[in-house]
Amino acid sequence: MGYLNPLLRLSAAQKLLQLPLDQRLALAAVLRELRETANAEAELSWRRRKGLMAAYWRAVSTYSRHFAHALSQAAPPTGGDDCTPDTSASNESALLERDTKTIDMFPPK
Repeated sequence: MGYLNPLLRLSAAQKLLQLPLDQRLALAAVLRELRETANAEAELSWRRRKGLMAAYWRAVSTYSRHFAHALSQAAPPTGGDDCTPDTSASNESALLERDTKTIDMFPPK
């Protein structure tokens, strides 16, 4: 992924990153499978004109992808911009800009 993973700012995500690599890779594999299943559910819901359920399943897919990607890294981040945002007043505009960037959920295949 070419952007900062927003889930890495959560303390629970940081705890997951402290697991041994083999455990993180096993979790990542399950999360990737969940992503595929959730994407299929989103498409099915969209075809059935169930927009709210399609949005729900798309969110499940996105969170699963973010966690799987984070867990697959060889070494967990050691802090800094990847995990802990600088919330000082001097960095407020940069933080706002970073947090409001649009991420393309559906890249062309």
